[in-house]
Amino acid sequence: FIKGIVDSEDLPLNISREALQQNKILKVIKKNLVKKCLEMFIEISNDCDDYSKFYEAFSKNIKLGVHEDSQNRSKLAELLRFRSSKVDEETVSFKDYIARCLPKQKKIYYIIGESTEVLKKSPFIEKLLYNDIEVIYMIDPMDEYCMQQLKEFEGYKLVCVTKEGLTLDELDVESQKKHDELVASYSDLCEVMKEILGDQVEKVIVSDRIQKSPGCLVTGEYGWTANMERIMKAQALRDSTMSSYMASKKTYEINPENKIIQELKRRVELDRTDKMIRDITYLLFDVTLIVSGFSIDNPTNFSQRVSRILELGLNLNSTELIEE
Repeated sequence: FIKGIVDSEDLPLNISREALQQNKILKVIKKNLVKKCLEMFIEISNDCDDYSKFYEAFSKNIKLGVHEDSQNRSKLAELLRFRSSKVDEETVSFKDYIARCLPKQKKIYYIIGESTEVLKKSPFIEKLLYNDIEVIYMIDPMDEYCMQQLKEFEGYKLVCVTKEGLTLDELDVESQKKHDELVASYSDLCEVMKEILGDQVEKVIVSDRIQKSPGCLVTGEYGWTANMERIMKAQALRDSTMSSYMASKKTYEINPENKIIQELKRRVELDRTDKMIRDITYLLFDVTLIVSGFSIDNPTNFSQRVSRILELGLNLNSTELIEE
C-alpha cells in the first residue's frame, strides 16, 4: 500500500527484466525498504491517536502481511490491535494483553465473530471471563486468514476458544478434579445425545469452558471456525471439496451446571426411551448451532420444534414428533 520510486545507480540496465528481478542488489533494496517501513510503523504506533487513524486505514494490509510474510511476521504482529474483554473503548495489542496475564497464564485467548456485541455474550468465553481471564475479540474477516498463520507471540500460544482441545491451565487442581467427576456422571447422557444426533456431531462431551449456557459446538483444531464457514459460504467460486473437508464435524459440549442439561440427565436415568428427550435434544442442538455462530440446515424443522415446545408449555397436548 506504499508506492514510490527508488533511485539506484547500481542496477544493470542491459539485461532482461527476468534477470533483473533475480538481481542481488534488487533483493537488498527490497529488504531494506521493508525494514524501514516497519520501523516507521512501529514509531507511529507509539502515538495512540495517530496510530488509530493509520490502523483504521491500513489494518487489512498489515494482517495480509502477517499471513504472507513469514520473515517479518513477528514484527507485524506487534502492530495488530483488537478489542478486548477488559478494555471497552480502546483497542489493545498482544503486548498489552501479556502485561495483564494471570501468573500461570501462558496463552493468549481470542474469539472470532461478526461483532463485538455478539462475541461478548458468546458461551465460549463464559468460563474465561468468570475466572478473570482476558479474551481478545476479532471481528474483521481478515483476522481469520491472519490467525491461520500466527500461532504464537513472544512465547505465548495463541488459542481460539471456539476450537476443541481448550484447556485452562490457569485453573486449580480442585476444579479439574470436579470436572473429571462430572465427565463420569454424565457419560450416559452424552451417549444418548450422540445416538439421537447421529452424524450431525462427532461426539458429545462434558464441557470445561461454559459457565451458564446449556452447550456449545466446537470445531476441530485445524478446521474452520463458524465465522470462517460463514465467510466461505458467501464465496461464489468456493471449492466445495475443500469446504466439506475443512468444515469438519463438530464436537457438542454440554454444561453439567445448566438446569436443562441436569433435567435431561434425570430423564435419561429414569427412561432412556422417553420421547421428550429426543425432542429437547434436537431443539437444544439447533439453539446451540445458532449461539455458536453456525447456520441451521433445516429452519422448518426448527420452527416446528419450537411450536411443539410452546404447545406443551401452554398445555395444548401436542404429540407430533419432529424427526430430522
